[in-house]
Amino acid sequence: VVRDAAKAAALAAPGLTIRQVAFSDHAALVAALRGHDAVINAAGYLRDGPAFVALVQAVIRAAAEALGPGGRFWLFGGAGVLDVPGKSITSLELPGIPKISEAHRTNWNAVKATDLDWSMLCPGPMVEAPNGEASRGLVVTADTWPVALPGFTNFLPRPALSLAFIQAVPRLRISYEDAARAILDNLGKNGPFSKKRVGVALADGKARAG
Repeated sequence: VVRDAAKAAALAAPGLTIRQVAFSDHAALVAALRGHDAVINAAGYLRDGPAFVALVQAVIRAAAEALGPGGRFWLFGGAGVLDVPGKSITSLELPGIPKISEAHRTNWNAVKATDLDWSMLCPGPMVEAPNGEASRGLVVTADTWPVALPGFTNFLPRPALSLAFIQAVPRLRISYEDAARAILDNLGKNGPFSKKRVGVALADGKARAG
C-alpha cells in the first residue's frame, strides 16, 4: 500500500500487489489494510516534522480499525526511544540527543493507546546493504539498547551515557535489509517483542561506517 504507485513500480514481483491509496483518506486506508495478517508501516520521514507524526498516526488509527484488537502491527521509531540499560530513562533524556526524535516518542504513545499487537523497530541510522543482504548475527533486544554497557551504568552521569550512546552508533547503523530481517523474523502474533520497542544492532565486534 503506497502513496505513489509510480515510485513503487520497481518493486513489481510475482505475488506482489501494489495498491495506491491517499493516506489522508481514512476509509480508503482502512479498506486497504483490512483482511491482512499483519501491517508493517514504513511510510514517513522523520525530518518532515509534524507531517511525519500526522502520517504515522493516520496509519496507526487505520490499522487499529482494520485489524481489530490483537492485530499485528509493526512501525518504525528510532534508537532515541529505547531505554538506557540499567536506567529508567530513554536515550531522548540524555544531553545532546537530537530532539527531533521526540516525534518517535509521540508515535510510541499513540500506538500504546491502541489494542494492537504492536512492535516498534528502533534502529540507529539506516543505509543500503552493500551486498543487498541482511547482516549475520544481528542483536535484537526488547525496550533497551542492543549494545552492552559496563555493569556500573547506574553510577554514570548522563553526559557519560550520551558519549556511550554516540560511541555505539557504528553498531546501531543497520541496513534496510537488516531492519526487514528483524521484522520478518518476528512477524507472528504474541511473540517476544509484542508491545515492545525493539532495538537492533550489528553483532559485537562489527561496525558500519557512516
